[in-house]
Amino acid sequence: QQREIVIQYVLKFVGVVLLAFLLVRFVCFSFTIQGDSMSPTIERGEKHLVNRLIYQIKGPSRYDVVIFKSDDKNGNYYVKRVIGLPGEKVQIKDGEVYIDGDKLKEKYRFPTMENGGLALEEFTLSEGEYFMLCDNRNECEDSRNANVGNVMSENIVGKAWIRTNHFTLVNRINGFEQKHADPSASPTASAAAN
Repeated sequence: QQREIVIQYVLKFVGVVLLAFLLVRFVCFSFTIQGDSMSPTIERGEKHLVNRLIYQIKGPSRYDVVIFKSDDKNGNYYVKRVIGLPGEKVQIKDGEVYIDGDKLKEKYRFPTMENGGLALEEFTLSEGEYFMLCDNRNECEDSRNANVGNVMSENIVGKAWIRTNHFTLVNRINGFEQKHADPSASPTASAAAN
């Protein structure tokens, strides 16, 4: 009987380990914010659960905060906010974002951008390509910079989901004064940083 108890314990332990592996591999993982690019929405050192599964079901929405891997050999991870979607024309004029020629009514009062970088000239995002901006827009690198650039869907690891320091849903974190929402935005806006 004692042997059966031991076997049951081992099987339960193996089951828990297997479940944890599957969760991390296919559903979510923990990510620690490095840097201040998403400040004040999300700060350096915060820990977040990242939802891997959601983008297997549907593509990123505008204003989602996503974790993606760079194309360079260093394989750095970044956390940015989705602004431009596949097929859209993107430009930054006078410090503001324009999508398909119309000024984007952003959900939050982000700082006016001092440099439009690669987006000073209008361009069209290809299939599976996203334009990302940080929230701390004058103190970061994002899709405006050549070393980050536009992000392909296969490089997006997941969506910032829960801030585990305080168990807050990322889409409930508001580091900026909220304005009228962009009608084309999803009802849940998100935030996070590298």
